[in-house]
Amino acid sequence: MTDWGAFYEQFGVWSVAQPFADVMFEEQEVELVLALGERVLTADRIAAILGMELGVTRELADRCYRRLIVDKEGKESDIMYRVTDFYTFLDYFIKYEDWNGIPINDRRAIDRKYLEEFIARVEEGVALKMDGKTTPNALPNDSAMLLHEVEAMIDAATNIVVQPCNCRRSGQFCDRPVETCIWLDEGARAALDRGYGRPLSKVEAKQLLRWADKKGLMHTADSEWQARGLHAICNCCACDCYPFRAADELGSKGLWPKIRYLVEYNAALCSQCGSCVKRCHFSAFYHDGSIVKLKGKDTKTVSFDPKKCWGCGLCTNTCPTEALRMKHIDG
Repeated sequence: MTDWGAFYEQFGVWSVAQPFADVMFEEQEVELVLALGERVLTADRIAAILGMELGVTRELADRCYRRLIVDKEGKESDIMYRVTDFYTFLDYFIKYEDWNGIPINDRRAIDRKYLEEFIARVEEGVALKMDGKTTPNALPNDSAMLLHEVEAMIDAATNIVVQPCNCRRSGQFCDRPVETCIWLDEGARAALDRGYGRPLSKVEAKQLLRWADKKGLMHTADSEWQARGLHAICNCCACDCYPFRAADELGSKGLWPKIRYLVEYNAALCSQCGSCVKRCHFSAFYHDGSIVKLKGKDTKTVSFDPKKCWGCGLCTNTCPTEALRMKHIDG
């Protein structure tokens, strides 16, 4: 009989997710996790523990590898497996399996716990940044970046894969596009090795970036990718994106994700069209309630609060009168 309690403890399954464990996991997968425990074992050793045929064990281990339940290491002739954890697995389940089959209130509870776990994993690095110190590794979604900057990353990449955005799949607080997370080089190859993600050419990747931009998604990535290597380009919304939601709770705006540009607003050139108001995720552009007469029509006045700007550049991309331009502030 499957010991679900031991599995919850071993795999770190959150209490809010435990009622849905039988939806997320097959009993054989649970038994594999319990057989591995903290060890790193070959398929034949796992087969001996489980009393299972070697070929069946390998199929099970490979399925668990695809589903992020286990990682593997070593060469093809001597592969060894080790258990991941629930936090890692949930990324796959949310993106590729029946996440929407879980009732909305329970999804909200799991999403909240997922965000809390994410914050716990980044807050030490964020605290270092807030103290003016250097972090040993790049934080996820390190900086808000402009469209031409992320296109340069595409030009430099060898392997490119697009996957669903786990943040928007998890939160679902908006209806913006989901298949928008671009993984590059090592990250792309790792995804393909597990058997998921859709390969893109450089042309297709740039088309995806421009489409995401038009749909109102900001671009974030590691601004120091040339020194640290390529990893990923995220196309983000403020309502779902974990880094922006976490930054709001940690008070790290400007330092993480890093603000490298600010908008310069020329009110004299503004046509009051309101495009910037619609595209800004942070209400930096807004209607202040006043009315101006333009071409014989009453038009809502656009106002700008630079303190709310994250420098994502979405507003400038659709301004018809060039009243907006991005000013680089990264020293």
